[in-house]
Amino acid sequence: MPPYYFVHRLLLKDNLHHSLELKMDKRVENLLELLLSLLREPPEDVEIKGSYPEDLTPILSWLKRTFGVPTKVAYLGPEGSYTHEAAVTAFPGAQLLPSKTISEVFEKVSKNEAKYGIVPIANRLEGPVNETIDNLFFHNLYIKSALEIPIKIVLASNEETDLNTIQKIYGHPMIFGQARKILDKLKVPTIPTRSTSEAALLAKSEKGAAALCSPLAASIYNLKILQDSVEDNPNNSTKFFVLSKYYREEGDYTVLLASVKHQPGGLYEFLKPFAESGVNLTMIYSRPMKDIPWHYVFYIELEGSIKDLKSVIEEARKSSVFIKLLGSYDLLEITR
Repeated sequence: MPPYYFVHRLLLKDNLHHSLELKMDKRVENLLELLLSLLREPPEDVEIKGSYPEDLTPILSWLKRTFGVPTKVAYLGPEGSYTHEAAVTAFPGAQLLPSKTISEVFEKVSKNEAKYGIVPIANRLEGPVNETIDNLFFHNLYIKSALEIPIKIVLASNEETDLNTIQKIYGHPMIFGQARKILDKLKVPTIPTRSTSEAALLAKSEKGAAALCSPLAASIYNLKILQDSVEDNPNNSTKFFVLSKYYREEGDYTVLLASVKHQPGGLYEFLKPFAESGVNLTMIYSRPMKDIPWHYVFYIELEGSIKDLKSVIEEARKSSVFIKLLGSYDLLEITR
């Protein structure tokens, strides 16, 4: 039972002091008042053990854990990556845990090393991030919310130099696709990295090397900006998911993974209930199943909440091999 259930019962008793068998000083009263204030918005991740009303210790321990320790958030690092920027934006004041790969972000949340994880799901120009979709399939995590970060790219080096002296450029593969004009102009080898901040870190230590990275990464690693705003499209952005272990059925958007029957019209029959109910699909993308050759998992985003779409989803399930619901979410409003 969650602690707000116990506190609600405790505060309804006529003789609270006697039932708790402890001295009701001002600190305990304040703790109980604070817990009672959470009745209208129960915490999503609290599980209490112990019996009412003898054991108040788990409630106090939960309160200390929740309000006394910064929230741990895993993200694709190092510092200065676009995912780092998303993490700082979504969780100001949190304890941020950089991860080497997207898979590592999923692992940290799955193992309770972090309460939340932030991963890129799609770029407006380059499309979905395959590693994120694959990990959504293999891990039992859900989507809590989403946010979009504008993608601004700079060409930076450890020293001010002429562009003609650059011998190599580090960058994430997706960033290479978003800054083709400058790459076509320079015509030097490009070396892929796991993140834009890793690219900045490598360029910092090599003479003649440059990085395609964010202005934040250039600032963090003390790089000189050789050319600003080298992105091909100034309206580019990347969408990030906030991951959690807790399932939500309410939100403006819903995400699911599905596999359909391997037969003519299989995908059509699966999508038919959504079309007939007027449900808008904002994205559908296929990924190969690793263990079954030439079979695919479809990543699907819908407008609407699971709570409102339950009957439609259940109708579609009849034409599927499986459906994995990843939760409903809202898009966070970012002010800059």
